[in-house]
Amino acid sequence: MTLETTTAAAPLRRRLRLPLIVALALAFVSLALISGIAYIAVLAGATNTAERLLVDKAARVVEAQVGAIRSRLDPVTQHLDMIAALAASGRIDIGSPVDMREALWVMMTRVPVISSAGFATFDLQFERVARLPDGKVIRDTIPLVDLPRGLERFRELQTTDDTFWGALFWNEALQQPLLNVRTPIRRLDGAFIGGLIATLALGDLSLLIGEASKGSEGRYFILVGRDRVLAHRRLVDPRGLGLTEDRELPTIGEVDDPVLARIWSTPVRGAQIDRALGDVGHVVQAEGRLWVFVYRELKGYGPTPWLVGQYFPLEDATSDLDRLTNGAIVGAATLAVAAVLALLIGLSMVRSIRTITSAAEAIERLEFDQPFHRSSRLREIDDAGHSLDKARGALKWFGAYVPHRLVFRLMELGEDAVRSRRRNVTVMFSDIVEFTPQAEDLPEQETADLLNHHFALLGACIEHEHGVIDKYIGDAVMAVWGGLTHMEDHADHAVRAALAIARVVREDNAVRRAAGQAPIRVRIGLHSGPVVVGNIGAPGRVNFTVVGDTVNIAQRFEQLGKDFMMADDEVVVLASGATLSAIKDRAVLGAEPITPVLRQVKGHDEPVEVFRLA
Repeated sequence: MTLETTTAAAPLRRRLRLPLIVALALAFVSLALISGIAYIAVLAGATNTAERLLVDKAARVVEAQVGAIRSRLDPVTQHLDMIAALAASGRIDIGSPVDMREALWVMMTRVPVISSAGFATFDLQFERVARLPDGKVIRDTIPLVDLPRGLERFRELQTTDDTFWGALFWNEALQQPLLNVRTPIRRLDGAFIGGLIATLALGDLSLLIGEASKGSEGRYFILVGRDRVLAHRRLVDPRGLGLTEDRELPTIGEVDDPVLARIWSTPVRGAQIDRALGDVGHVVQAEGRLWVFVYRELKGYGPTPWLVGQYFPLEDATSDLDRLTNGAIVGAATLAVAAVLALLIGLSMVRSIRTITSAAEAIERLEFDQPFHRSSRLREIDDAGHSLDKARGALKWFGAYVPHRLVFRLMELGEDAVRSRRRNVTVMFSDIVEFTPQAEDLPEQETADLLNHHFALLGACIEHEHGVIDKYIGDAVMAVWGGLTHMEDHADHAVRAALAIARVVREDNAVRRAAGQAPIRVRIGLHSGPVVVGNIGAPGRVNFTVVGDTVNIAQRFEQLGKDFMMADDEVVVLASGATLSAIKDRAVLGAEPITPVLRQVKGHDEPVEVFRLA
């Protein structure tokens, strides 16, 4: 929307808004007037009865169908979110495969629609609980790389914050596709520590929807696109349909339903039918009868929206004509409508006020991605919503430039959190080798996408080890351990993060090579020592950062990687003797001994020890 359009629409919006007290007065006055008119009115007869009945039946059918789907699929998401929250808070030990599998099994018993569930760990293992077709339950651990596209789906979880229903994927054992819902597990500081997945077999979905639609005589359906069938009475047992990994769903002409096969044939037109159904459905002729198709688009259960609906003979829609009552009921019916209208107005006000409350809570949690404001005709609520949305826009940029862990620390300690002090930390510098000539051959957007993807991979490893990204410098990253809070094992965390980055970069390069893209080569330098931590900068523009010789040496160690990186090396990780001396748990270095190499570093008279970790 342009600025002129917004400006032109603003006066109109202000004219339509009402003070809260006026809205309440109008609602109750309207209720009284409608009630009085209703009780003195005499109904001469029922007009356009067939049209009204058709609208009513169409609306009830499709809403009941959608409600049945939500009531069976939403508990899957809710229970998965609950397990993720317990794991993120430490109430479930994600390091214990037995505990995780037991939690998943409890979820499957509470939500029987789930056919399998699993937990993907940060070290690329998959803890699985699955119910076999014969009713037996298996619990096992398998490497993610052994699952079809397992690593790719794990990376999708690693780079998202929300629960989502993924695309169908094929199950060779069941010989049918699976619906699946996935959710990442993140600690309170946002670090990714694993992912959960729950699946539902295609046949089970059709069985569940069929049980909820017993009155439909099996005339229910769910389509993906215009002609692929996701749920139908024939798909309760999809054997015999010839489904494969490349052909996961049958078409409307392949499910032995001649009426459904004609859903998109030329509709029967008529002024009364068109007014009654609108965009809710249409009428077609099949098998010598007229059939009413009613449907509704349903989003949120996969990348492609579903078309949920049923069909029934046209005569069913008008079978209630003999149940019409006389005009003596009009008064009571109209009074009920007025009461519902008053209730809807009240509920609308409650929702608007609740939106503002939820917006304030989201700001406290530093969640700025979704707009808060919903337009309201109530002036006070509309003004408050606009103000909160403006604040969200400003705070969103604030959150993008300031680490969330720093903001939470500020909320906890106030200004004391950023008071300058001296601390022992470990500093990491990473840099992409020869990025500038590589970027020159790429379009601007591809360059930005490449960097954003690279930084997302590095950021996940750094945050998982409780590090803080201090700044991005072109294609380089500077991260610190022990700067925000005192951390005895800062060197251990930094080394684990560096080795995790090395592993992730190699895995990502394997994917890039498979796609015909050049690999990314990275140098990483680590050094530990004292720094000054705090707000650094002019009074009007400061950065919370670390300064000192330790930072300079860490960057020089990254530059030393040029001397160690061979032509076939993808990653070089160098650490100083100070970092290795600061390590509390030597197991982070692995079993192989590491021999130091002496190198001259700018600013030091004597050569320093350089340890290559990867």
